[in-house]
Amino acid sequence: MFLFGGSMKLKFALVLFFLAVCGICFSQTKQSEEEDISRFVERYDNAWNHKDTAAIERILAPDYVYFSSKGQVRSRQSLLEELLSPKYKLASAERIEVKVYLTLGTAVVSSRWKGHGTYDGQEFHDDQRCSIVLALGKQGWLVLSEHCTQIVAP
Repeated sequence: MFLFGGSMKLKFALVLFFLAVCGICFSQTKQSEEEDISRFVERYDNAWNHKDTAAIERILAPDYVYFSSKGQVRSRQSLLEELLSPKYKLASAERIEVKVYLTLGTAVVSSRWKGHGTYDGQEFHDDQRCSIVLALGKQGWLVLSEHCTQIVAP
C-alpha cells in the first residue's frame, strides 16, 4: 500500500536505495569469489611445491594444457610426469602481483611467479608473468590452462 501511495520523490528514493543495496551485495559477492579463487591458486601452488600429485590431479582439468614461454604446448600428463620426476627439484617459489578477472564461470588469474631450483642437474631461476585460466565445474574450480613468459630485465 505504501508504494502505491505517496510522492514520486519518495518512490524514486526507495528505488535508488534498493539499487544501491543490490550493488553493494554484488560487489561483496564478486570480491568473495575473487578471494576464493586466490585461495584456490594458493592451494594449487602449495600442492605443486610439495609434489602432491593427488591434489594436482584433482585441480587440473582433464584437458589441461600449458603453453610455455619457449612455444611448447604441454599436456596434463606431461606436466604430471615433470612434477613426479626426480630430475625436477624446486628449492623455492612465490606467486605475487595476483589479479583475478572473473566472468561467467570463468576466471583468468594474472600473476608474477618467481622460483628457482634444478632440472636434470641444471639450475634455473625463473621470474615469469603468468596467466592461469580457471573454469567453475560441478566440483569447484579447475585449472584449464596456463601460460608463463619470462620477464626479461630491460
